[in-house]
Amino acid sequence: MQSTTSKNSTHIRLTNLPILFDTLDIERLPADIQTKISHIDACLPQTQCGLCEHPDGCLPYAAAIVLENEPYNKCVPGGQPVTNAIAQIIDIGSHEVILSAAPSQWPIDATSERPTEVRAVIREDDCIGCTKCIPACPVDAIVGTGKHMHTIFTDLCTGCELCIAPCPVDCIDLVTIERELSSSERTTEQEDLRQRYHTHLRRVTEQLADSSNSRPVVSMVEAKLNNAASQSLNISEAQAKNTIAAAKLRSKIKKLEKQLSVRPNESKQVELDALQVELSQL
Repeated sequence: MQSTTSKNSTHIRLTNLPILFDTLDIERLPADIQTKISHIDACLPQTQCGLCEHPDGCLPYAAAIVLENEPYNKCVPGGQPVTNAIAQIIDIGSHEVILSAAPSQWPIDATSERPTEVRAVIREDDCIGCTKCIPACPVDAIVGTGKHMHTIFTDLCTGCELCIAPCPVDCIDLVTIERELSSSERTTEQEDLRQRYHTHLRRVTEQLADSSNSRPVVSMVEAKLNNAASQSLNISEAQAKNTIAAAKLRSKIKKLEKQLSVRPNESKQVELDALQVELSQL
C-alpha cells in the first residue's frame, strides 16, 4: 500500500507545473498513474536534452512512457542504469528482456555505467555575441548580452548540447568530465536541475506575455510556451491586432532613434514623436 509520504511527494512533484506541461493534464490522471509518472521523472537525469525526442523535457517523456507505451530506453544521458530503473517502475515482467539503452556518441563511463558526461565551453575569443545560444539553454547557464562575449557557467551546465546548433560561428566546444556521484548526490542534483528548468520556463513565459518584450521567439521550447500561453490567455482578435501593431511601431521607433543618434533630422524627429504617441495609445 502506498505510504502517505509517497503520496504527498508525488502530489508536490506534479502540481504547480509550468504552463508548458498543461497539455499533459497530469493532475486529472488516476493516482497510480501519477505515481508512475512521478517516479520515472524522478529517475531521469533532468538534462532536458530532448534526445528522447521530447524537446520540452524529461517530464513529457515520463508521461509518454506511462500513457502511450513509449519505449522506456530512450534516455541517452541516463544510459542503461536509467533504462533499468524505468523498467522496474513500469514492472517489466521477469520473462521479458530489458531493452538496451539508446546509444550515445560518448563512451560509457566504467564507474557510473552511463555515457561520459560533457560540459559546454565557449571559446570566448571567437564569440560574436549573437545571443542565439542563450535561449537554447534549458537551465540559464549562459550569460551575455548582444555583441558582447558570452560565458557558460560550467557548474550549471547539464551537458545537453542544445547550445551547439544555434551558434553561427561554431565557437562552443564540448569537454568531457570525470566525477563520481553517490545515489543521494545524484538525486539532489537532478532535483536542482529540474527546479532550474522550471524556473527557466516560468521566466520565459513571463517574457512572452510581456507586450513590451520585442525579443523574437528563437527556440522550440519558447515556441511551445508561446502557443500554450496564447491558448490559456484566450487573447481576443483586437488584442492580437494591437500586439502586432505595437511590435511594428517599436521596430520603426528603434530604426528612427538609431538614425537620429547619428544625424539630427527635423522631419524624422517629428515622425518619431508621432510614432511614440501612437504606441502609447495602444
